[in-house]
Formats: sequence, structure tokens, C-alpha cells
Amino acid sequence: MTVYDAIIIGAGISGLLSALVLSKNEKKVLILEKQEKLGGICQSYKINGYTVDNGPHIITRLENGPLRKLIIQYFDVSPDFIYHGEYYVRDKDKYYSFPWNLKSFSTFSLIPRKDRAVILQILISTYGRRLMGEDFLNTSVYDLLEKRNINKTTMRFVDTLCYFMTGVDSKKASVARFLDSLDYKSKSKGIITIHGIDPQAYLSKIIKLLTKKGAEDQGYPKGGIRTIINCIVQSLNAEIKTGEEVKEILIENNTVIGVKTQKREYKGKIVIYSGYASELPNIVEVPEDYERELRKLEKVYTLTLWLGLNKKYFQRRGSEIWIDPKCWVVPVSNYDPDLAPEGKQLVGFGFVLPKEYNLEEEKKKALDGIKRIFPEIEEDIDFMHWQVLVPEKAAWSINQKMPGNVTPIKNLYLVGTDTTEKSMGITRASYSVLDLMEVIK
Repeated sequence: MTVYDAIIIGAGISGLLSALVLSKNEKKVLILEKQEKLGGICQSYKINGYTVDNGPHIITRLENGPLRKLIIQYFDVSPDFIYHGEYYVRDKDKYYSFPWNLKSFSTFSLIPRKDRAVILQILISTYGRRLMGEDFLNTSVYDLLEKRNINKTTMRFVDTLCYFMTGVDSKKASVARFLDSLDYKSKSKGIITIHGIDPQAYLSKIIKLLTKKGAEDQGYPKGGIRTIINCIVQSLNAEIKTGEEVKEILIENNTVIGVKTQKREYKGKIVIYSGYASELPNIVEVPEDYERELRKLEKVYTLTLWLGLNKKYFQRRGSEIWIDPKCWVVPVSNYDPDLAPEGKQLVGFGFVLPKEYNLEEEKKKALDGIKRIFPEIEEDIDFMHWQVLVPEKAAWSINQKMPGNVTPIKNLYLVGTDTTEKSMGITRASYSVLDLMEVIK
């Protein structure tokens, strides 16, 4: 029987990227995917002349983030990314440029001046403590604001931002998520020097937070999100079996020896599981305390509405964060006109779903909210398409710990957006892959 260097369970983007790196390092890799399609949530498909993605996407940290590193080092074919442009915040009939740095936040007129001053002070103080080693993983955004007598409009904005960046509200959203963005913008993480804070370095980081814009290295892949998957598949050299669901991970003496599907057994030196970490105990026995932590991981469910419009409602290149209704709006045909029929505009509206919901009620609420912003839009709708998705396998929230890549079982590893506390979406998946390669190299 063939013994693979690595067996990868799941062919979503984290599984495929893991396979790509290993195959480029001359490892014999087997990928097992229970669905017939590769790519997991990263799909684009045609419907009524429009090309829609599974949910709205913008790829972040493209200048020197994790996906860029993987593309440079391992891709034979590279996706073509179109510059994202600005983020805008819309509140009813008014919109504002998103305040990416502390300087622009100080003039962000959606929020009262008093609240801006309070939040600026909190940001600088918290970031300073972050540089001195505090992690804030179990501190919620609400914890920092609750005793500051913050205006209702400000809290609505903060809640919207928390949903957008973590998938949960301010009472659950970890402050660490926002500090991760500040770390990336200032190119710094954790303690600046081993023996304490270098005042010059600290000042340099604060100046970068004051001046550096945040959306300059973000983009949309020409042709849709599926093009990233196509580039990975064209670049990797691995055996791929679709329509095979792993029913059991095989263990001997607490060490992985392979996997069992509904069809047969496969032997492997290591197994990389890229499914929901919370569901790993369904196919392998793990220690009770580890299982308990995995089961705590809370998925992020979203509702997406794609609208094909007979005229252009969104003129600018860039996406919008709406406060009421809370949603993220991406006019994808502004980046790639070929995604919509000639003369039409294709726009994705993404909403975070509550833990318990009635789908038809949520759809009505979403559409009614869009019509409140654009009362005349209904007569210009040419195409409408709904999706319910899980864009993040674990919300970045307090009181839940991401498990990392290493499991209690020797040579069994995890990879995916529910393993690491960095960024979000495809960028987070890419970080997870790089972290994994550091562990197993």
C-alpha cells in the first residue's frame, strides 16, 4: 500500500494551500474532499448571465501579507488582483471615508467629538500596553467602552465594525482582533525589545498608526474568487480524490497512521485536517479537555444577497460598511465589468446572521434595509440571488481559544481559519498555512 508523506482532509483554500506548499517541497500528497468540487467556500459561478462569488470578498494584506508570500514562493500561475479602493461608512443617506488611521479618526464626523477623543485615548493607551506584552485576547471591545458614557451613534458604529471584523458584537469581539490590524499596519507585534520598550521605536509605531492608510494593499481577484483556487490547482502536484469523505482518522499508540473513507483506507506519515476544528472529535478520539475547547468554537454564519441592477447605484471603486442595516456592500462589477451583463451592475450585500434565526425573516429584513437606503432600487433589480455561508469557521471572540495547528495526537495537525488569531477570511487561512509549515518543517 502507498504511504503518503501527507494526507490532507478537505480541499478548501487552507487544505489546497497546504498541499501546494508540501508538493512544492517534493512531498507525496493526497487530498481527500467529500464534495465533488475543490475550493470549499471559495467558489464563483454563473447564474442568469452574472458571475457571483460565495459571499462578498476583498483580499487583504496583499503587499507583504501571507497570501502574497505564498503566491511569490509557490504559485506557478498568479491571480490578477484589482485595487480595492476606499472603504466608506454609510449611515442612512450620508457616507464617510473610513478612518484608517488615528489622524483621520480624529476628524471622523459620524462620531461626536467627545467620543472621538475618548476612543483615541483608549486606542493609544491599549496599543502601548500591547507593545509591552498584554494580549487582550479575553478583553471585549465593550469592556473598554462601557464606563465611558459613549453616544448611541458611536456604539452603533463600533458594533457594526465588530460584526464586520470578527463576526460578533462588541460584547463578544476580542480587542486582540483590532490590535492585530494595528500590528500589521505598524509592522510590529508584541514587545519591541527584549529588555523593555525603546522609546524611539514606540514613537515610530505610534506615528505609523497616525499616518498609515489601511486599504492600500487590498484587492479583488479579476474573474471572481474562484480564480485563486484555479491558480492553486494549476500550481500543485498532488493526488486529489473528490467525493470521498473521511469517516475516521486511524491512530496507533497516539500516532497518526492514516485515514479511512467510505471507500478504503489510506496510509500517511502525517494527516492535516482542514475541516471544522469543532468537528474533529467526530472522526478521531481526542482528550476530553481538548474536545471541550474545540466544541466551544463558534462559527460565523452570513446571509449574502446578490443584486443585479439595471443602473449603477455605486459609482466609486471601493466597498461600503453600512450601520443600519449592518452589512458590507461590495459592487464587484466595478472591479471586473465581465461579472455582469453589459450595462448592469452586480453588488453583493453581506449580513452576519444571529445564532438562531428564521431565514425568511432575515431575508425580508435585509431587503427592507436596502430599500430604506435606496427606496427606488426595487424597480431596477434585474437579478436577485441569496446565499447562506460560513465564511469564518470560528469567530474571533472572547472566552474561546483558537487551538493552533498542533493536536494532542502525534503527526495530526489542524489548518484553517479556526486555528489562528490573525486577520480574517482568506488572509487568515493563509496565515494558518504558514504557521503550519513552521510547525512541521
